[in-house]
Amino acid sequence: MATWEEFSAITRHLEGVVQRKTLSRSEQVDEIEALIDKRGHMMQTLPEPGEREKHIVRDVLERDKTINRRLEMIFAGVKEDMRNNKKQKSTKSQYTNPYQNVAGSDGMFLDSRK
Repeated sequence: MATWEEFSAITRHLEGVVQRKTLSRSEQVDEIEALIDKRGHMMQTLPEPGEREKHIVRDVLERDKTINRRLEMIFAGVKEDMRNNKKQKSTKSQYTNPYQNVAGSDGMFLDSRK
């Protein structure tokens, strides 16, 4: 069975990973995902906190607030990168085929004698 001390240690590690900027974003997201999954499984087996664990629970809740703020910033960065990537694709296709969106039969003379 998991203990509150182990849960707190994983939370501290998660906070460190979230605030670290040396990793590439994909490595950081993979590590964050693994730690969040581990915490999720631990939460199911954690006992109710006693009087000794109350301060640990308060510390975890405070750290969760900072983790959530940083995760929102990371998520916003990922969304911005996805938007930029989509915009780059559309710009590239416009350069390679500039008449892609032009209607094909506007102003064309059709000979009806055939």
